[in-house]
This record gives sequence, structure tokens and C-alpha cells, in this order.
Amino acid sequence: MASNTKSRYALAASCIAAAIAVASAFTSNANTAFVQPGTSNTIANSNLKTPQAFNVAAHKSPLFMSAVEETVAGTDALEDYVNSHGGDRVIRKILIANNGMAATKSILSMRQWAYMELGDERAIQFVAMATPEDIKANAEYIRLADSFVEVPGGKNLNNYANVEVISKIANEQKVDAVWPGWGHASENPNLPATLNL
Repeated sequence: MASNTKSRYALAASCIAAAIAVASAFTSNANTAFVQPGTSNTIANSNLKTPQAFNVAAHKSPLFMSAVEETVAGTDALEDYVNSHGGDRVIRKILIANNGMAATKSILSMRQWAYMELGDERAIQFVAMATPEDIKANAEYIRLADSFVEVPGGKNLNNYANVEVISKIANEQKVDAVWPGWGHASENPNLPATLNL
């Protein structure tokens, strides 16, 4: 058991090292700042060394090649998937009209599905609704989403159970679908009727 744990840590460490190596290969100078996806927070990184030239042929590891293929695949894979399964509507952007663990699990599950089916966990964008209380608590689902819209705080009739607020945000953000989760507005039969997506 201990050696299995050690091998997992070794694998994780090697993946992190490979990711840093790939990132440093595209860095123009040693003092860089990376922006965390979905935030405006920057992470300063002055430890990366810049190579003089980057030789793609010399870096044909599976990790590197999957990163290259991901940038080529883009969101066309999503449209291809929908068409190949007889669908006629591509869902590229989803409003998460829930909070807490429900919202966290939904985003993680959909990202996992996108990665396993399309090879791109970012094929679908997520817009989260967030109350001031959720923001203050630094809720995980807000960090996982690509963006968020602040909604009124207090009881759920002001936010996650408010069909009018959800419909307004869905239209403003031009989402393709709304995920209400369980509880809140998912129990309101007026929600699907008011959505014009």
C-alpha cells in the first residue's frame, strides 16, 4: 500500500514537472505571471528558465502531444460529437443556477465527461451564479466556473430559486442551457417555460 502511494506521488510529481517544462518552453522570459483560468489572479513565477529554442520533434511525449492536440481540437469536437449522435443543438455554455456541493459536482462531472468524450475538459464553458455570501466563503464552484455573475444574497427566493433572475442572467450571458441542480428553482415548473434559450 505504501509503495502504491509512493508511486502515485511520483507519477503526480513527474506530471507536474512535465507541465512546468512545457510551460517554460513557451515563456519569453524568466519572470512571468500566469493568470489562473476564470480569475484575474496572477501567480508570479520567476523560477522558470527559458530555453533558447523549442524543438517540437524532441518533445513528442504523450503529455506534450495531448496538449498540442487539445489546442488543435478546440470546440469543433463538441459539434462533431453532437452531429455524430444525431443531435441538432450544441451546448457550449451552461449557466449553473445552484451553489455549494451540487454546483461543484456538476461542473466537475461535466468537465470529466468532456475530457473523456472529447479530449478537452474546457469544451463547455460554465457561468456560475454567486451570492455575496458564496463569494465571501470563497466557494469552490465559483473557482471552477469560467465566470460568475453576482446575484442578491439572503434567502434562496432572492437568487437560486428566483426564476426571473435565472432567466435574465441566462439571456444576458447568452448561455445555451441552464443547470438548476436539485432544490431551489429545479422544483419550479415555471423555470423551463420562462427560458428562451
